[in-house]
Amino acid sequence: GERPVRQGQPYQLPEPSTRRGIDEPVPLAEWLALFEGIAPRRRRGALLSTFAWTSPINASALLGAALSDDAGPAATQAALEAGWALWNRIGAVARGTQAPDPVLLEFDSGLQPYPVSLPHVAKAPSTAEPAAGSETEAGLLALLREARERSATFDVAAALLPSALLGRLERHVDGLRQRLASLEQQESDVPDPDTLQHTGDLLLARFHEVPQGAASVELLDFEGQPVHVELDPRRSPDENARDYYDRAGKARRARERLPRLIDTARGQWQSACDLLERARSGEVDADEVQAALPSERLLSGAGDDAPTLPYRRYRSSGGLEIRVGRGSKRNDDLTFRHSAPDDIWLHARHTAGAHVILRWNGEGSPPQRDLHEAGMLAALNSKARTSGSVPVDWTRRKYVRKPRKAPAGAVIPERVKTVFVTPDAELEERLRDE
Repeated sequence: GERPVRQGQPYQLPEPSTRRGIDEPVPLAEWLALFEGIAPRRRRGALLSTFAWTSPINASALLGAALSDDAGPAATQAALEAGWALWNRIGAVARGTQAPDPVLLEFDSGLQPYPVSLPHVAKAPSTAEPAAGSETEAGLLALLREARERSATFDVAAALLPSALLGRLERHVDGLRQRLASLEQQESDVPDPDTLQHTGDLLLARFHEVPQGAASVELLDFEGQPVHVELDPRRSPDENARDYYDRAGKARRARERLPRLIDTARGQWQSACDLLERARSGEVDADEVQAALPSERLLSGAGDDAPTLPYRRYRSSGGLEIRVGRGSKRNDDLTFRHSAPDDIWLHARHTAGAHVILRWNGEGSPPQRDLHEAGMLAALNSKARTSGSVPVDWTRRKYVRKPRKAPAGAVIPERVKTVFVTPDAELEERLRDE
């Protein structure tokens, strides 16, 4: 769970288990009710998270044919009833109300000592003397020693998923869920492009009815109905109309792009949820989980609990390093502690987003392609990521200053130039350097 079970951390007792059947068996009806309406492939996870004395070692034996999509209702019922009887036997041994019958089981991962026999799991011949009565615990220990000696290639660590790795997977799933929710919110916030287009048309058609410097105006539309139109008082009527056309174009492009992004994000989230469920059920190893997670780079020489760098690293097509801040508090750290004075600083204009640093110590401006890619990353890591065209301001880092008492991430850039980019999510994956 949340316990920091890592080297150097104070040991904390785990929270008491909430699984059923710790102190006494549960009725058959309660056992059967758990699996009603659950797909066969999800019954294993439901078993392990609900009932005590279950583990990846005995889950298949406890469920048997109930794990198969091809099993009919009668076969499933019989398998679940047999599993309940076996579970009661295991629980009685675990609670000390029934003597164990130690055996050595053969799994693909190696030999496994176990206090009872499991159906459909082969028993390995053992040289340990049979134990009886009060010697059953000693017999089980003898099997443990024998399994260790005979299974020299058995990797115990491979059967266990480190809690820190499981925690990373849980955070990864939560991050994907938040990204999906953010994209869905963005989709719901996209204005109607036809309404914006219609407003632009109306402004041009009623050009002479719009007072100069007005913040809003009431106009009759083409059906004779009054329409309230918001305006930028600093701009002329035709410039306001052009703004409405630009917003209509952005809205149309967002409506085209967002459904694809949402489908991709939902698929990634569902895949990660399935992996997390299988990880909690003991069905995957650490390598598979590690391969599915984004890498975490630590500060040089730091231990397991060191903070990550305040930026993510990318590599431009021209080989230049690009650093993207990890949030408002870390933006300041990136800009003022992890960049050189002559590096290029970038930020999407007039919107919240990450600070971006393009490492550059050459004369003049950096190559246009590298600058454009850094600007693309600034746009993708801002609230303007779904826009069709995003203005990104850039300047030398030495021309960026932090006002006194300014909030985290708030800076004032000087000698600013602007590059316009179209966000492309595929570029971010292509340039990732970590």
